[in-house]
Amino acid sequence: MIIPISVSLLNDELNIDVYEEFLPLAQEYAEKYKGRYFSKEALFFLDENIDIEGYVRYDDASEYYLVFEGTNAKKTSIETVDIENAEYTSDETEFEADVIKENGQPASLIIKDGRIAAISAANYFIEDDEDEVELAVETLPEFRGKGYAKAVLCDMAHKVIDMGRIPTYRASCYNTASIATAISCGFCENGKEYYYNCYKEEG
Repeated sequence: MIIPISVSLLNDELNIDVYEEFLPLAQEYAEKYKGRYFSKEALFFLDENIDIEGYVRYDDASEYYLVFEGTNAKKTSIETVDIENAEYTSDETEFEADVIKENGQPASLIIKDGRIAAISAANYFIEDDEDEVELAVETLPEFRGKGYAKAVLCDMAHKVIDMGRIPTYRASCYNTASIATAISCGFCENGKEYYYNCYKEEG
């Protein structure tokens, strides 16, 4: 995968990273869509004008990500388990909890009948020199609607704060459930990000 252009607007500061060949396009985009950088019209403009031989775009052209900061994250009354102390017989999530546990990385879980019903952890291995830690969350379909995602995300945010770091969270502009979870936890939106992802054509 390559990313010929990415756009971020964090704390009202615009940043555009772009391949040199698309620099004129980026300048036109910045001037033409000032104040509307993440409108469907603006993102489709980029999508229609970027073409790299041998690569194809699979993502939704108008999708971007909301960026949240969780320094005011709340606690909930739902009991969570730290992964260090968690005992489970089944992990059907995409997090690979055993690997997280073996690596000594933090995570918050809810266990039901030996299964990991919900989990929140960092999106990547947490390095010692990082100021921010991006969090992700997953709840198995049959356990949704019970507040489990909120519980594990809030608990994980506090783990990050206790580490002296800033918990962050990203949600697709189309994922209303994920956005609602972040807001319900006390996360505050502080920006938007867009990535033009290209993948090598098969064959």
